[in-house]
Amino acid sequence: MESASPMAPQDVPSGPNTAPLPDRVNAEPPIIKGLSSTESKWAIGLAVLVWFPVGSLVGLAVHQLPVAVLIIATGPIATVWLAAGQMAKLKRNRPDHYYLHLLLHWAASVHLIRSGFVTHSGAWDIGRTLLPARAPRSSRPRTR
Repeated sequence: MESASPMAPQDVPSGPNTAPLPDRVNAEPPIIKGLSSTESKWAIGLAVLVWFPVGSLVGLAVHQLPVAVLIIATGPIATVWLAAGQMAKLKRNRPDHYYLHLLLHWAASVHLIRSGFVTHSGAWDIGRTLLPARAPRSSRPRTR
């Protein structure tokens, strides 16, 4: 009997009394070529914001409204399809939200945001020495 999920281990029995895979419980399911619902909304929104002015300008330049509608309709579809393929390559075999952390780390490295990540490379110092501190010398002069 085949397992319901291709990602499920084959030696684990599946059925109504088995627990779901814990690494997939809180993850959004893929909707468009591996993009989740939230990622798809962002990709579609950004693509429409880019292609609407481009299609409008091209339609006005050639004085053809159908050309503008064609560009405004097909541009976002093609952009989301190609972006989903690139995101699938970026997300493959990496933990959830890897690309978001990569973007935040890049923004911190070019000083657009303040970094919440540990970016120090080198030896760490705990601020203490391992040798015991010496007792302070007395301030009175020595007598011989």
